[in-house]
Amino acid sequence: MEEIALYLNHHVDIKNVILFVGSDFNLQTLEDIFNQTRLSQMVVTGTASGLFAETILEKVSKLSKEDSYQVPEQFSYVSLSEISKVKEVDALVFDGIDNIKMLFDFWNTGIKMKYLIGNIDERIGNGFVIWECFRKHVEEMYIKTVRQYKTGQILRWKHNPENEIELSVIFPVYNVAKYLKQCLESITAWDADYVEYIFVNDGSPDNSADIIKEYAKKDSRIVLVNKENGGCASARQLGLETAKGNYVGFIDPDDYIDPSMYRKLMTGAMTGSYDVCYAGYNEYYESDGTVNKVLDDVFWPFTDGVTDPLIVHSLITFARVAIWRGIYKLSMIKNAGIHFYTDIRRFDDLPFKVEIFTAAKTVYAIPEPLYYYRLQRPGQDVSANDERLYVHFDIFDHLNKSIGGTKDPRLIDWLQMCKVQTHRYALLVIKDEFKKEYLDRASKDLKSTGTFWKTFFMVKKNLGKRAALCYVAMARKSLFLANTVIK
Repeated sequence: MEEIALYLNHHVDIKNVILFVGSDFNLQTLEDIFNQTRLSQMVVTGTASGLFAETILEKVSKLSKEDSYQVPEQFSYVSLSEISKVKEVDALVFDGIDNIKMLFDFWNTGIKMKYLIGNIDERIGNGFVIWECFRKHVEEMYIKTVRQYKTGQILRWKHNPENEIELSVIFPVYNVAKYLKQCLESITAWDADYVEYIFVNDGSPDNSADIIKEYAKKDSRIVLVNKENGGCASARQLGLETAKGNYVGFIDPDDYIDPSMYRKLMTGAMTGSYDVCYAGYNEYYESDGTVNKVLDDVFWPFTDGVTDPLIVHSLITFARVAIWRGIYKLSMIKNAGIHFYTDIRRFDDLPFKVEIFTAAKTVYAIPEPLYYYRLQRPGQDVSANDERLYVHFDIFDHLNKSIGGTKDPRLIDWLQMCKVQTHRYALLVIKDEFKKEYLDRASKDLKSTGTFWKTFFMVKKNLGKRAALCYVAMARKSLFLANTVIK
């Protein structure tokens, strides 16, 4: 309850509150509030009654005799059945409630308030569930979800009367008419009114725009933005510039999602006010409809929530390049100056991923595969196995400036290991006639951000012995060793 007392003190406009308690309420909480705040009025109500109510009043009587604090004369205990007599207060403070329905029922009293502040046990509910119920009725919320044997999660939210959008999802559209309906059906199944779906038509020559327009007639959350063809990065960037939400996500419209994905991501992100929330995904093979679950980068401690930036930075290396299975605070993106590099025609999600996990301070992961990533579609970047993979060097030129420019050796080390992983993949799939040039350029790139022995031992420790041998092959430009160990 100490955090709530600090919150009340920080907001000097909160003078009159209702303290809504359940049978699990700790009387120490009442004393803490009296000792740590200077409220002019407090009305206690809830399921507590009879002897418990008398105990509260006894506590008040005891506190009032202490010289260190004078209990406000306006203090009172009112039964829940009579609480409707209170017409307006600054805040509702709740703690120890037995079930979340009690809190929802309270709203039926019609009492007006600006703030909603409280603690909720994770076995009963979470901050996001409360936010969904009360977001149209209060201006600010501070809700702590209390977790057993884990750090509590705190939802901090302030209503913006000029913008009701909490989540913006961006779709770069180009020649995807064949897949659009499945994608649209999967996203519109969620009926939240605080999301917008921004489809950026990147000069697509097929009838993708017409399909989107038809769905937009039935669903006002769908927005179509048209532009001349400039590539996926330019479409995503325009979507970022258009987005209104506090969080932003991305979907490739030839893919589709589990209809529950964005609600689960928003629950994870908002309950703890995380900068990033991501989930696992499914590889969907179009030829035979088989599905392969991918959860290898969804692991502890991220599944409990991480608030240490030094741990978050490890995802620069360990998180897959799969930006479409997560959501990101738009304010973090803007404050860090993160954008899509429009001169890059493919793999533009790689630098975005690296820069996101450089900027993020808090991350939460959901151990479920919620996104369906379609494979075996003609023209996909993931199928590139020729000189198109040279784009990696343009990407790392950008990252050498943005990450290298921080002069933070820890960030540069994570970038270096990300390079090793990326070049290792490229050398595994690239055709033989392009391998020698790629190897030469990879060697030069790796030298730009790390010394040989430091990188070798760092890669061996974090990525394993085989990855270290792969690094040796790249550093020494050894085609023979590369063909032997890069698997």
